[in-house]
This record gives sequence, C-alpha cells and structure tokens, in this order.
Amino acid sequence: MEITALLREDVPYMDLTSSILDFGPAGAEIQFLPKEPLTVCCSEEAAAVLTLLGAETTIHAASGSRADTEKPVLSARGNPEQLHMGWKAAQNLLEHFSGIATRTRSMVEQAHGVKKNIAVCGTRKHLPGTKQLSLKALCAGGGFPHRLGLSDSILIFSNHYDLLGGLNALCGMLPQVRKRCPEKKVAVEVESVNDAVMVAEAGADIIQLDKLPPSSVREVSNALRSSNRKTIIAAAGGIDAENAASYADAGADVLVSSWMYFGKPSDFKVTIRTAGTT
Repeated sequence: MEITALLREDVPYMDLTSSILDFGPAGAEIQFLPKEPLTVCCSEEAAAVLTLLGAETTIHAASGSRADTEKPVLSARGNPEQLHMGWKAAQNLLEHFSGIATRTRSMVEQAHGVKKNIAVCGTRKHLPGTKQLSLKALCAGGGFPHRLGLSDSILIFSNHYDLLGGLNALCGMLPQVRKRCPEKKVAVEVESVNDAVMVAEAGADIIQLDKLPPSSVREVSNALRSSNRKTIIAAAGGIDAENAASYADAGADVLVSSWMYFGKPSDFKVTIRTAGTT
C-alpha cells in the first residue's frame, strides 16, 4: 500500500479547515477506539499515515489481535492540523480491513468448532485495487489465500474442460497434466457428486465442489473415504459464517469464499483532544 498516495487522495494540498482555524503550537492526541469487539487489521498502515505527517504514533493492537469495545487500537500525538489531516485515511484503513478480518475470524471459529484442521480460504474476488490489504485482513482473521493469482496454481474450471471436449476428455488428460507440473497439485471444479467422484478417480489432487449443499459434500466425502482416496475436498460458492460449520461437518477440507471481503466495515470512534486530557 502506497501511504503517500492514500493520504493524497484525501488531502491533495492542505487541510483548509484546520489551516483557517489556526490551532497554533498546542499539542493534541488522536485515539482510534472500536465501538464493538473486533479483529484488528491495518493498525500498522494507519500508524504510517500519521507518522508520515509528523505525528508520534503508538500501536496498541497489532493486526490479527482482538480488540475490545472502547479500548485504543492506535493513538498518536502531534499538532492538531497533522492529526486532522491523517484522521480519515487512518480510520478508513482500520474500519474496512478490520471488517474483513473480523468476518474471516467469525467464519474460522464456526468451522473450527466442528473440524479443527479445516482451512478457510479467501478467493480473488476482493475489491479491485485492494488485494494486498484484503489478503492481509484475510490472514489477520485466521484465513488463507485460495489462489494468489493465475500464476501460482492449477485450477481447472468447466470453461476449460468444455473447450477440451468435456469432463471425460479432461479425465483422460489428467495424468499428462500432472506430469507437466509435477510440483503442483491439480484442482478441478465440478458441480455434481458423480463428476466429483469421476475426477477423483482420474487422479485430481483437489476436487472443488461449486455451489453444492452440505448433503452433497457429505456424499462426495463418503465416496472418496470409502475408496481410501486422499483427494482434498474444497467446498465453494455461497459459504459464510452461518453455514461454515455445516460444510465442515459434511467433510470438506477447505472452505473457499469471498463472503468475508464484502460487508459492513467495522466501526471506530475517533477522538482528538488536547494532549494530556481525558
């Protein structure tokens, strides 16, 4: 994240209001306090905004930590104009990305309540331009990236195998695909129980089940486990904190979701007072 560019969006030239009010040399303190319990993200970047303006910052809660209501996550001291200039940029960072981290944490806790070793993974469907911080927030909440991009993993969709002549044609090609990239696992997305079993038998390392209910995930899990296959089962499509436990209980090894990226930001109270006052 380019801190200078972020700040320039909100303060392209000066803080006209603070400049007109002429606060003088008096010192002030700004505090960022959650209005509800949350998982923190981007306290470091928010601090960097204020540091860039010349304020002295203190991070009270690092990314990934939990913060209680009205307990400071970040504070800084400086002159009033510095603090007002950095106020909103810092608040936006904390609110938007703590929101992602908090939603991710809720999904992880629901899934881990049923299956401790299940992975909650965020997709590439984050808001454009926010990838770096969206992934930081995902990890701060206990999740992992599903795919960092198209260059790091093999995930074959129906759009791919339809061009090859269908799923049967792909199954015939899987041994050769695996030979071409022997250090990579090969994942195939399917939309039915029968297709999942067929692809697993053909040698796919990961079966991604798209928009199948937990009952179907359980069918696939039972079929693969009965044949002693070690195929990884990833459930995707419409998964959130409310149904994560059901998918974990059904036998999924990985939950793939974009739900955590979109929702209400966390809410922070921001106070600016003369330094030394309460």
